[in-house]
Amino acid sequence: MQVKLNNKDGTMHDVDVSSLIITLGNGETLEIADEKTSRPATIPEGVVVWGGKMPAEGASLDELKTSTRGLGMYPLASNMLHIFPYAFS
Repeated sequence: MQVKLNNKDGTMHDVDVSSLIITLGNGETLEIADEKTSRPATIPEGVVVWGGKMPAEGASLDELKTSTRGLGMYPLASNMLHIFPYAFS
């Protein structure tokens, strides 16, 4: 997956990654990853968004609880969503 990083000074950098982890100001994370499984041909190519981080294969239940979060979504416009990690209490 190719991502473009837009620095504060406006310069752009192309980076080839398998996932992109975004750390928010409150320490929570969102991970955006390539599609790992095949999808029906009727669904366009896209990305997978994880609340927290993508679970490690074979992770224990305790590891899953600490690394993953639910996702909240709030539509802001017809072409924009606010997506945030939601920690269940």
